[in-house]
This record gives sequence, C-alpha cells and structure tokens, in this order.
Amino acid sequence: MDIAVSTKKKTHVRKFFIASIVLAILFTGIYQLWQFSRAALTLSANSLVISKVQKGDFTVTVRGNGVLVPEKVQWLSASGDAKVEALLYKPGQQVRKGDAIVRLTNPHLEQELAEAQWELSALEAEHKANDLAEQAAIAKQRSDMLNAQMALAGAEHEYQAHLELIETGAVSKLDFQRAKITQDQAKQALSSAKLQMTKSSKSLQAQQHARFARLNQLKNRVSRIQTQVDELTVRASINSIILALPVEVGQHVSMGSNIAKLADQSALIAELQVPEIQIQQIIVGQKVTISTQNSEVLGNVTRIDPEVVQGNVQVDVAFSEPLPKDARPALSVDGEITIAELTNTLYVSRPLFSQSQTQSSVYKLSSNGLMAERTGVKLGLGSVSYVQIIQGLKADDKIITSDPSRFESYTQFRID
Repeated sequence: MDIAVSTKKKTHVRKFFIASIVLAILFTGIYQLWQFSRAALTLSANSLVISKVQKGDFTVTVRGNGVLVPEKVQWLSASGDAKVEALLYKPGQQVRKGDAIVRLTNPHLEQELAEAQWELSALEAEHKANDLAEQAAIAKQRSDMLNAQMALAGAEHEYQAHLELIETGAVSKLDFQRAKITQDQAKQALSSAKLQMTKSSKSLQAQQHARFARLNQLKNRVSRIQTQVDELTVRASINSIILALPVEVGQHVSMGSNIAKLADQSALIAELQVPEIQIQQIIVGQKVTISTQNSEVLGNVTRIDPEVVQGNVQVDVAFSEPLPKDARPALSVDGEITIAELTNTLYVSRPLFSQSQTQSSVYKLSSNGLMAERTGVKLGLGSVSYVQIIQGLKADDKIITSDPSRFESYTQFRID
C-alpha cells in the first residue's frame, strides 16, 4: 500500500531560515540608520587622511635642520698700525698655509727698519775694526813677552857663565854683579810682560762682551722690526677657506684689528636646530644622518645646547666618515637623529598635533569604514612621520590622521 510523505516540516524550516536572514539584514540596516542618525556630522572620505595601524620594526627619529660650520676657526689680526695696500684673495677662496692674503703697509715702520739695519751695519764694521786692533795689540804683547823671555834666557846664560868664571878670577866681581843685575831685570821684565798680558786679555775680553751685548741688542731690535715688517703681509696660518675679509684697500687698521677669518674646511660639524618638545629624547652619542641635498653622511651627537632659542635647541653633530665634496661652511643641511630601534611594535602615521609619550585620542574608523569614533590611545616614542602605539589600537585598525579641527568637537561622525 502507498505511504504518504509529509513536507510540511521541511517547509517550516526553510521559511524560518529565510526569515532569520531577512531579520538580520533588517537589523543591520536599522543599526546603521541608528548610528547615522546619532552622528550630527558627515564628511567626505576624500577630505580626510586615513592611516592603517601597522606592526613590525620601527625606527624612531627626530629631525632638525641647520648648517655646516667649521670646528676650527682662526682670525688673523694686524700686528700693528698699518694701511691696507692690497687684497690678494676673496672670501670663499681656498688658501694653503703660508699664502699671502692681505698686504699692509707702514712707511714709518719700514723706515725704522732701514735705520736699524744701517746702525747694525755700522756697529758690525766698528766691531770688526776693534777686533783687528785688539788682535794687533795682543800680538804685540805676545811679541814683547817673547822678547822678555829671550832676554831672560840670555841673561841667565851670561850670569851662569860669570858664576863659573869668577871662581878662577877670569871675571871681575863688577862684571859678575852686572850679569846678576841684568838677570834680575830680565826676570822682572818677563813678569811685568806676563802681568800686562793677563790684564790686557781680561780687558779685551770685557770689551768684547760689551760690544757683543750691544751688537746682539741691535740685532734683536732689527729682527723684531723685521718681523713686524714681514707681518705686514698677512699669511694663512692653516690650509683653509677664507670666510671673511672685513677690510678694504686704503683702510687704516690698528693693532689687533681683524683682517681675515679662516676655517679648516676638512673639519666641519653640523649645527642642527631641534624643536624643544623633542629634545628630551636626544642624548650625546646618538647616530645622525646628515643630508646635504646631494648626498648623505653619518655622524654622532656631540653636544646639546643647554638653552632654548626661539623654540629650538642647538644640537652639534660630528661626522664619523669623510665629508662629500659639496660640503662647505654655511651649507644648509637636514639631520635625522636616530632615537631608538623598536622591534615588533605597533605604529601608525603620526596624527597631526599629536605628541610622543602622552595619553591622547584619535578618531578610529568602524569596520565598514562608514563611521569615525573618538578613541583613547597611549602613544609611545615617535618620529616626524610615525608614532608608536602602546595601548588603544590593534594592527590593521584605521584612524584619521589629518587636521581634526573640523570634527574635534564631535564624539563621532559619518564618512561618505
């Protein structure tokens, strides 16, 4: 016999399933309408900057701009009163040690040098003449002493002969006495000659010392004046580039006046201006990348100025590798200071007006991107372009990073 199969139960299940889908769609639509109805503001997506939260490695940097300045600067100054006669170089030109840069003139000093040289020449001639006269006097005294020695020797021989002959009666006592007196006189003459020779030597030596002292004094004077005259030609003290020549031809300069400013072009540092709100992250020794627009060179922070000037703090950077050819004093540069290397962290493009290491709020987009709602976040370290997210967001969340001034008074708003 036939058995009747009922399909009523299956029909009810299908209807229930279709009704559930319709209700879900309806509920979603109603919820969206409700959300839209709560938002009092609607903005176009094209007018907003939207960024996605990323997770990975993040290099924290701080930027500053500045200029290259020489680490070694020398000012050349005038050694005395003078007038500028010629400028042999111009600012910006390179010079080597010893190159003449500026020529000065001082007729009075040059005349003084000429007179001192004439006086020195005359004194040297006089000194030479005195030396010849003294040598002649000493030679005569030596001759006299030699004659006295010879006379004494003759007198002694004669006396000895008379002494031997007197015993035989061949020589009278008178001749013997005369021989003895002659010998005594010869001894006295020789002693006087030696004494005179000693005194003359000491006197001549004292006179020579006096003349040498006068001669050396005059030589020193001539040397000093000659040095002053030589210094009228201002020469480079180091291999360098001329930064400034604050004088003109015909200008009168006095002792100590600045003539030329030199800089060692191979010893440049960068002086960066960093905003004061970011200076707390910078410490001495951090790595820095300096851009000269045409090339990049690495360096390290060597000094942080203790003062704030017009909202910026000066940071000095010394280079750790050779400078490029376009590097020169006063060249504008940009610097990027590496603060930290973060690994496996959340970060996002820095929202406008946000500050690092603060509690803040951002506008987070809903999953469908049609709503933006204010959300509290905790920001960590940040650079110019990115900031670390410590709390409040997760990877792939989207936030608005553009100027919030149009919607900051709203808790949420719609996005078309």
